[in-house]
Amino acid sequence: MRKPLTVNVDEHVLEALERAAANDGVQQDELVHEALRRYLGLRGLAVLDDIARKQAERGVQLDEGEAMALAVSEVRAARAERRRARGA
Repeated sequence: MRKPLTVNVDEHVLEALERAAANDGVQQDELVHEALRRYLGLRGLAVLDDIARKQAERGVQLDEGEAMALAVSEVRAARAERRRARGA
């Protein structure tokens, strides 16, 4: 069950949220919800750990920037797949 939440954010953060939601084709509240879940460790870290483990098994070593780029790519692919599944 979701409950409403009102927060005050810097105007630049709000602009970035608006752009990110538009670029990803999701609602702003969905993006905020996902960001909070990740920040709170409810998901995301396991995905990054899994990616790192699989890469290490293949002998691939990524620096932090490369790992983040890979994670962002995976998140975008998952979101695109979700949008396709919803018929958007």
